[in-house]
Amino acid sequence: MNLVIQKYGGTSLGDASKIRRAARRIATEDRPVVVVVSAMGGTTDTMVNLASDLTDAPPARELDLLLSTGEQASAAALAMALHEIGVSARSFSGRDAGITTDGVHGDARIINVDASRVRECVQDGCVPVVTGFQGIAAQSGELTTLSRGGSDTTAVALAAALHADECEILTDVEGVFTADPRHVAEARKMDYLSYGDMAELASSGASVLAHPSVEYASNHRVPVHVRSSATGTCGTWVTSAHSAAPFESERLTAVGVAHQTGQLRCQLDGITPAELSTVTAALADPTLSVDVLEYPPSDKVGSLRFTVKAAHRQQVDWMLAELRAADAFTECHWSGPVGKVSLVGRGFRAHHPRVRPLVLDTLKSHHIGVRDLAVSARRISITCAEHDVLTAVTYLHRTFLAAQRWPSLPRERAVG
Repeated sequence: MNLVIQKYGGTSLGDASKIRRAARRIATEDRPVVVVVSAMGGTTDTMVNLASDLTDAPPARELDLLLSTGEQASAAALAMALHEIGVSARSFSGRDAGITTDGVHGDARIINVDASRVRECVQDGCVPVVTGFQGIAAQSGELTTLSRGGSDTTAVALAAALHADECEILTDVEGVFTADPRHVAEARKMDYLSYGDMAELASSGASVLAHPSVEYASNHRVPVHVRSSATGTCGTWVTSAHSAAPFESERLTAVGVAHQTGQLRCQLDGITPAELSTVTAALADPTLSVDVLEYPPSDKVGSLRFTVKAAHRQQVDWMLAELRAADAFTECHWSGPVGKVSLVGRGFRAHHPRVRPLVLDTLKSHHIGVRDLAVSARRISITCAEHDVLTAVTYLHRTFLAAQRWPSLPRERAVG
């Protein structure tokens, strides 16, 4: 279907003037448009705080219903603004748009999209304005919300279902940068990214695109264009056409530096070899945002370190309680909060004996204490004190990305 999906984030719909600006942009499009909206800026946080003021344990069903009101308000408001300038428009809920999910409250995944009603609306010359972040459980028919950033996933899923030419993610930045441009003056916009690189950046803390949306786009080969809602300039294209060399390629490539704060660090001791696979499988639950750490080497046999978002501590504690009851480990130690900084690229695992010292020496020279370091083919992540995070981002970016050429790597040497 010859159309474009346009997703407007909360900062692009922050007040009446911004909603009118979005409406004018939609009106100037020279091809059919399907619009997906987030809640107006700050609305979701306000609702979360309201729920927290009322109860320490809000029922998941009721919390989903409460949080979904933000997107419904945005959709109705934008449809009104379009009508006001002479553009026929109609707001759609997740149910109206045919979005069905697996039914997990608060962290649902889209399993199917029946976009027939949205398609009919477009064919009638009307602009559908669809609520992001929500869908209907396939089994129960209950409203469910996706994880944070779920409006991105809604937009990509509709693009796939409608065979759209592209999915535009319209936001308050000009595209995807090599680091957060609000904190790193040397960060530069990237014109193109592969799905794999974008997925790694998103999972490492880059908030410009939600990780599930990148995963969905990759699976369905949806071209995604991240660009500013305030200008007409080209942003960053995320497509399969720009996939790079295999993960274990000998060529070293740095793509960007991402960071996360509000992380907790946990160490499990007394894990027997027989139970190690059980523990690691439990920690691999995608809803928990767990990242297993490798460095420094444990001074205790059978120890495992990982980080997790502070907001997920209770869920992890429940899971660990079951493992401990089954004698999977003997001791659990929590610490933090800590920050995590990730250098994203390719070829790191193949060259980590030389890359790792450069990362550590860069941070040490700026008095940043590294607590852990983990290496994979696409990423090198370190944990440090939260107050050191932005400094670490700045200097890792300067070392690995500010120059046009990859820095000279030291000769291989042992690192203690």
